[in-house]
Amino acid sequence: VWAIDYGAPEDWADVFTPDGVFEAFGGKMQVRGRDRLIAFATDLKRTVPDLHHVTTSLVIDLGGDRARSKSQLNEFMSRPEAIYPNLHGWYQDDLVFGEGGWLFERRQVHVVNPHNTRTGKVGAHFQAFFDACQAYMT
Repeated sequence: VWAIDYGAPEDWADVFTPDGVFEAFGGKMQVRGRDRLIAFATDLKRTVPDLHHVTTSLVIDLGGDRARSKSQLNEFMSRPEAIYPNLHGWYQDDLVFGEGGWLFERRQVHVVNPHNTRTGKVGAHFQAFFDACQAYMT
């Protein structure tokens, strides 16, 4: 999360397996593989600068070299006029342990009341991001 918030797309992609998947919009968007993950992180930073993710309440279920985890997600968007709390939800993750340590095989983001991210000032600030996401829809 630090890497995607502070503009290090390659570092964010490094926490995924080579064929890892970032999934959103109820599975309608699946960003698979290092090159696409880097492109997505670059698009996010370009279209929604000063976006910050806060993850808490991490629960991990270990099983050998695999793990499943869940964590709460809150996102905040800093703009000159205000800091906007723009979404609440959770991550659901499948991880594998390998030579590089624990890596995401799949990271799913689930948003509570996703329509709230498309209305008002938050929606206006996010429109360019939603437009960019069309390139990743399945």
